[in-house]
Parts: sequence; structure tokens; C-alpha cells
Amino acid sequence: MKHYLLALILLIPVALNGVGFDPKDKKMIEVLRHFDIPASYLKDPYLHDIYAQKKRECTLDGFADLSENADVFIPMLTSLIAQSDLPSEFLFVTLVESQLHGSATSTRGAAGIWQFMESTGKLHGLRVNNFVDERRDHIKSTRAAIAYLSSLKKQFGKWYLALIAYNCGDGRLSRAIRKAGTTDIHVLTDPKRGLLPPESRKYIRKVIALSLLATDEIFLSKIQFDTSLETAQENPIATVYLPEGEKIDRIAAVLEMPKKNLLSLNTHLKKGVTPPNEQSYPVYIPKNKLDEFHQKYRTKGLQGYFLMHRVKSGETIEQLSKRYNVPKTSIMMENMIGDNEDRTINRHVRIPINKPFLKNPRLHSAKSGETLASVATLYNITLDQLKLKNPFISNALHEGEEIRIGD
Repeated sequence: MKHYLLALILLIPVALNGVGFDPKDKKMIEVLRHFDIPASYLKDPYLHDIYAQKKRECTLDGFADLSENADVFIPMLTSLIAQSDLPSEFLFVTLVESQLHGSATSTRGAAGIWQFMESTGKLHGLRVNNFVDERRDHIKSTRAAIAYLSSLKKQFGKWYLALIAYNCGDGRLSRAIRKAGTTDIHVLTDPKRGLLPPESRKYIRKVIALSLLATDEIFLSKIQFDTSLETAQENPIATVYLPEGEKIDRIAAVLEMPKKNLLSLNTHLKKGVTPPNEQSYPVYIPKNKLDEFHQKYRTKGLQGYFLMHRVKSGETIEQLSKRYNVPKTSIMMENMIGDNEDRTINRHVRIPINKPFLKNPRLHSAKSGETLASVATLYNITLDQLKLKNPFISNALHEGEEIRIGD
């Protein structure tokens, strides 16, 4: 019996000191440093359990579901994270949150690869309405998550605290810190103290465990994971701007690619179409299809002629808009020019001279979904000017209703 107890006592330090990790592993210690976590956390037995669990799961299923365009989303994420102050390991937040399933929805209603609640998403500029749920917009939600996590880091001072607050809320974490009297991760995540919800304690350990797994090159080779998770890569997704009511399946046909692949890049479009009453809305396509898109895509119902304008040195879209009396967004839409795209010297720009706002008709017959504001934009006049001409017409228009445009 004494020998048994002695053996048990000797095993306890093994269980508490490293539990399968080498406490002197420089790569693992560096990962913890990126999270502002002390190297001693490698001794945490609960972290070891979750690490072992994640290793088993990844052995069977890999880090991410490749059927969900992980080979596209991971480079996109690493590219955007590299442009921020977030550590590269924050890629694993999305794997813990959603396994990169853009259509993922939690039981509490969180959505998208970053699992934003609707209220939190709206606070960070993500729109949710009948036509779009930008929590599922991979690029917009990633930028929102980066901004949110960065603000939490400024609030709490450490990255691991920002991650915990991202999961359980800054108020919940603040109360836990006050009760604990410390920000020590050992104390905050101790299940026996119960300072944080069980989900949050598991959450931070899951992110850390996946980050530690990514340092194991032998393991990565076994699961045939080729992508370098720590190296920023070029974003393989391109943004194009499409007119209202444009269908994703039409774009897929133009690009000769499977509709499901394009839909997986645009899960934020609830009805598979760009929202009405917006002259220009961003849609995502594979970057290797961008040239093909420019060559083949034409706006639905395009008729008549275009004036081709050769851009002079220093000339801007705003100047062209005033010169030809064409809305800036219409020129951008017809030429697929983004807000931040460089205006290159000697570039030819297509000016849509056949559009109705250039004809300046006396009357406009409203289409389904149009509003007085959208008609004002269409004809390049202010809403106040249109209201003066139509004092008895409400902003919500009925199909076929006539609106006075000219005198």
C-alpha cells in the first residue's frame, strides 16, 4: 500500500508539470506570448485535456472543413489579420467559433464565421435586414471582428482577456476580474473558482490548443495540412460592385463556375440577389476570375451606347461625374471600380450615356420596390428637389405610380 501511494505521489508532479507538453518548448511558449499568457500555462491540466481532444478531432477531420472553401477563407483571414494588430493565431478563433461555416448559426442566434450576435454586429456596422445579413459577409465581419477585438485589447490590456470578453462580454469579464482581484489567467479560468462561465473557460483553451497544435509540423504533415497558418497570404477573394437586384446564379453563369461555390462566398445575400434601392453593392468572386468578370459581365438589360472617356493624369471619378452629369456610383458600377481603387493614368472609363437620368424625362413610372429617394438618386437630383415637384407623393412608391421629374 505504501509503495502504491508513493508511486501515486510521484505521478502527481508529472500530471501537473507539463501534462504532455514540454514546458521548455520555445514554439509553444512563443504562441502563449502572442496571447500575453505566461509560459506556466502549459502546465494547466485542463488545457492538456482540450489539446488532446482537439488533436483527436483534427486527426479525423482536419483543422477545417475544406468543403466550406477553407482553402479560400484561410488565406483571406490571414491576409486581413496580417494588416491588423491581431496576432496571427487569431485565425483559430474562427475555427473554434464556426469551423469556417459561413451559414453557421448558434442556438443563441449568433451568425457567421465570427459568430456575431445581431446587436453586436450592428454596433460594428454590420447590417441585418430582409435582403442581407452582413454578419455572414466573410470580409466585412472579419474587419468588424478585428476592430472589436482590438478595442477589447485596449480596454483590458491583454489579448487573452480580449478573447474571453469576445466570448462572454466585457461586463461579465469585468465582474470576474473584480471578484478575483486579479487578471491572472490561471485564476480566471480555474473551474473550481467558477469566475467565468464554463463555455468561456473552454473557449480560451480551445483557441490556445489549436494554436499550439499548429506548431507541431509532424502532426500537420500527418493530416496533410499544406497551408501555412502563420504566414500572411494574398487574399484570393476579389470584390466587385453590382447593381440592385443582380442574381448570384447569373454571375455564376457568366463566370462558368458552380453556383454553390459562389453562394458560399456570398452567404450574406439572403435571397441570392443584391439588395434593391442600392445602385452599387459589393459581391465576392474568386480573384482568379476577376479578369473574366470584367470581360464578360454586362448589366442586365443594358441597351444603347456608352461614351468611352480616356482618363487624364490626376482626373477623378468625381470630376467625370460632374462633367457628364452622371452619378459617381453609376460610373463606378458600370466599370466595376471600388471606392478605394486607384484611378490609373490613360485608363478608359465607360460613361453610361444611355441611362434614364441623362434623358431627363418628364415622368418616371415607379418599379416594384422603388422609393422617392431611390428615384432621386437615379435621376441625379436631390430628394428635396423631387419632393417639391411631387408634394403629395409619399416616400414609399407603388408600382406604376408616376413621379414628375422634369418641368
